Amino acid sequence: MKNQTISILKTIVFFSILFCLPFSAVPCTIVSAIAANGHVWNANNEDGPFGIANFINVYPKSKDQKYGYYTLSYLSPKYGQGGQMQGGMNEAGLTFDFNAIPKVEDFDPKSKKVFPKGDNAILPFILANFNSVEQVIDFFNTYWFQNGFTSAQMHVADKQGNFAIISASGMKLVKNGNHLVSTNFDICKKEENTSCWRYPIATAKLSKLGASLSTMTAICKETAQKNGATMYSNIQNLTTGDIWFFSKHDPDTLIKTNINDLISKGNVSYSFSDLKSIQAKDKKHISSKPTEIPLNDTVLDNYIGIYKNGFIGNVMVKKNRKGLEILFSDGMKLTVNPSASDTFFFPFEDIVVRFSFDKERDKMSINFFENGLWSFTAWEASS
Repeated sequence: MKNQTISILKTIVFFSILFCLPFSAVPCTIVSAIAANGHVWNANNEDGPFGIANFINVYPKSKDQKYGYYTLSYLSPKYGQGGQMQGGMNEAGLTFDFNAIPKVEDFDPKSKKVFPKGDNAILPFILANFNSVEQVIDFFNTYWFQNGFTSAQMHVADKQGNFAIISASGMKLVKNGNHLVSTNFDICKKEENTSCWRYPIATAKLSKLGASLSTMTAICKETAQKNGATMYSNIQNLTTGDIWFFSKHDPDTLIKTNINDLISKGNVSYSFSDLKSIQAKDKKHISSKPTEIPLNDTVLDNYIGIYKNGFIGNVMVKKNRKGLEILFSDGMKLTVNPSASDTFFFPFEDIVVRFSFDKERDKMSINFFENGLWSFTAWEASS
């Protein structure tokens, strides 16, 4: 049974890898600029699918790395360490994020060397060991992801005020105090920047107001997708290490922290649906094994059917003798046991499944929680 549970978790990992890799990323707006007082600023809007959780994941320095860092991930804290991370920053003031761009057809990843530790080790290696944009450029002059990185560009900035774009189309280094704005046009291929409505907003704000927290906040808010698809925003003062986060769950609340403060709290993850927990003194999830209860067929009938999430795919729910059986899109399945009339649990993992009626959508929803943190929601498919 335990192996079956692990298989389902691998199913979720499969969909995360399929859709969540930065080089198959969804739209983002990324801005880097130097203020009049010499402080270096960076900001990012992350756009993505509905019903998916986002996390801030902290990795303190260890004996095998030079720097501690934080990363950003979809779906689960697990995916903050590896090729699935969406972006990050280290205590040396190096940061990066990704924009989706049209696939670069004339680039062969095998024209570069394979990184000895594998694709999944590349992004953590950069954050753990590099402190400058030039080091990142040198790395990608030698190595490349063997599994793609042909449909995204990497926007990199450091506290010295150097900015760069790295993509399969080439590399562009920005110095001399100039700002760098990237959205979803291929900068190194010299695609037309006005093809994206967010680019002129960001550049006009920087030209008129200069770089500052208020400017970066305004850019993030004014370039947010109007349909609610912008999931979160992160702003960094690379000079001081100060960081600000806000999310669509509470867009008017700007949570401030510092890279050193984050790292001092140890290896921990925070949910964008509960950003205030970053400022709590202690953050621990105490797990207790749920107690299984019997549920009659009348209750179980409320939950059977097909649920949809654009990121995960279809989730089918059926009855079985134990409670409910959940089938994911690749055919893997798992039995979950009831612990309340609307709540079920995986026997061998700290994962809870909860059903609720979404009044706004007028549909039943199935919600997954991992280690006490919301992970994703799928909604009942229309019949």
